[in-house]
Parts: sequence; C-alpha cells; structure tokens
Amino acid sequence: MTNASRSETGKRRPKFTPPPGACDTHLHIYGPFDRFPLAQGRHYDIQRDATLEAYCGLLDQLGLERAVVVNGGGNGNDNSVTLDAIARMDGRLKGVALLDPEIDDTGLRALHEGGMTAFRMRGNGKGALNFAEAARMAPRVREFGWHVEYHVSSREDAVAALPHLQALRLPYVLDHVAHLGPEASFDDPSVQRILATLRDDENCWVNLYSFYHRSRSGAPSYSDMHGIVEALIVAAPQRLLWGTNWPHVVISTPEPDNVDLLDFLFDAVPDDKTRTAILADNPARLYGWDA
Repeated sequence: MTNASRSETGKRRPKFTPPPGACDTHLHIYGPFDRFPLAQGRHYDIQRDATLEAYCGLLDQLGLERAVVVNGGGNGNDNSVTLDAIARMDGRLKGVALLDPEIDDTGLRALHEGGMTAFRMRGNGKGALNFAEAARMAPRVREFGWHVEYHVSSREDAVAALPHLQALRLPYVLDHVAHLGPEASFDDPSVQRILATLRDDENCWVNLYSFYHRSRSGAPSYSDMHGIVEALIVAAPQRLLWGTNWPHVVISTPEPDNVDLLDFLFDAVPDDKTRTAILADNPARLYGWDA
C-alpha cells in the first residue's frame, strides 16, 4: 500500500503504510533533565530534544503503533526514564534495560513488571553487562521470558561473542546489523558464520537498525545495504527486526532522515509478507506483545 507523501501537519510520510502492530525496535529516551538527569561519566551529551513527547511525534509521522525503548548509555543503569515512558504509553512500548550487575531480585522483578523484556550486554562491558556478568544474570531472567541484546562493535566481535551468547540459553539479538556491510564479501568467513548462525540457531536474531552506519552509498536509499538484507532474509526472515536508532546521538555521518530509514525497508524488502514479519510479527513475538 502506498501513502500520501505528506501528513496533515506537512511532515513527509513514508511511501508505504506500515502494517498494524508495526514497531520501531530500537530508540532511546532522554530527559526532561530536571526529572531524569544524565549519568555522571557518560561518553556523550544529548544536544537535541529526545523526550518521549518528541519521539511520539516521530512515531505518528512514521505511522507506527509500537516501539522498544533501549535504556541509553547516557542514562547509565538508572532505567527510570525508560520505565516512565513505558508507563505513559498504554502498552505501546516495551523496554530493554541496562542492568547493575548487583541488582537484587526485587529490583529485577520491578523492571520486568514495568515492561522491560531484555537486558543489554557488550563484550568489553562498557556501558552494559560483560560476558561473565551476563552469564550470572541469564538464569535470573529466564523465568521472565527475557532475551539479550548484544551491542556489536565489529563483525569480528559478533563472531567472537556467539559462543558466549549461545551459552546463555536465551534468545539473543545481534544489533547494528551484526556489523554486516558492503566492505566485506559474502565469501568472508565471518559473514558466512553470522548468516549460518542466524539460519541454524533459533535463539539468534538480527536487528537491521543502524544500517545507515554501515552503508557507503549513503542516503536516501542506502542501496548498497540491500544485498545484506536479502541475505539475512534468506537465512531467517522470522528473526529479523527493524528500528530507527532515534535520536541518533552518537553519529559520525550526517544524521539520517527517519522517513528514509523506513522507506529503506520498503525498497530492500519488496515482499509485503516479509516486511510485515519484520515490522510487526517478529517484534510482537520477541518483546511479548503476543503474550
């Protein structure tokens, strides 16, 4: 289905109408800072309006019904702003937590009851749980049906993390498109390993967000990433996700237009059934809207 190119407010709209239940599976909320101050020791500042109210404008512009708020590193292990956003959106939001490795059972259960469905981890432990901490946390969250989002820093990092992630016995998401991009041939062993794991391991998911970082051809079409998406679809279309990465606070390239990011999915995934799976069915299953 196509859509009007402009909304009633004059903002550009995507070139297709997202399906019911369509979800942005990766964004961050920051502020207002008088209520939710940024963490000390953070490695970036927020230079724009990144409140829930600002994001809701984008959600409406894109025509999406749901979203997943990943507690941003600028908030540290304080998940208050994410929990507040979830509570205010009448079931439209879920969350991914940044955990203090020493969190007690009461605190963990409060996060679950507040709408958190996963925790984030990273190989070097910077701003998230490291491998050892995640291994201790995994059995504690299994009863909640949580999964793990792995913050991928390179393609080699994704491959090296796979044994640790599989040992958790939880579903795990490789974010940032698992750092797959046009710089590597499909014959590259690391590319083949990631694709094979996605195909063969039912716990493995890949989030397509941040593909704009990997692209060399750039906006607005990011056409050199189409082949990567096609290969991931061949591997496991039922375990792919999409997100904006709003508000794009850590970026070395020109800030992307969020409408272009959704239009990319229309062009890279021309099959309507597969696009519906990526935008709606898959996130509903992973984040718990089906429960």
